[in-house]
Amino acid sequence: MNHQPLLLISRKDLLDATSGQEGDRVVRTLASLTRKGFHFVATASQPNEWSKSKAVSKRSRPGPKRIRDRLAEAGGILDGVYYIPQSLLTQRTRREEALKDILERFGTIASDCFLVSSNRNFIKSAKGLGINTRKITDEQDMDSLLVGLRKESG
Repeated sequence: MNHQPLLLISRKDLLDATSGQEGDRVVRTLASLTRKGFHFVATASQPNEWSKSKAVSKRSRPGPKRIRDRLAEAGGILDGVYYIPQSLLTQRTRREEALKDILERFGTIASDCFLVSSNRNFIKSAKGLGINTRKITDEQDMDSLLVGLRKESG
């Protein structure tokens, strides 16, 4: 397996963090992690329906392209966005399957993967698979968690 670390952040958490006052700093910190060798994938819930009309209406909203562009301007790379299917009764299973699929696609072992999220259930699923987790809280914002990860990775 590849020992290139993998960073997973939910698109919602990422958009929240990059739209605030510290947004540019978060983007620069993310860019520095990708330059240090981290793969970076944003995760999002899969829409109930994929349609061209919905895609057109959402183009004016910030999304993967905006994140990708801002990250590129700072010298970083967004490797992709992974859409996790939604299911009322099997959401935990869907999260676990998605995390396993992401690890497989990037050839990364769980101990080389880091999930940064505010979602307690997503963190619980990741921990169950042996993925390193960082929870976004009022005391620990995304930037401070990413700075800590950057320091840990040398």
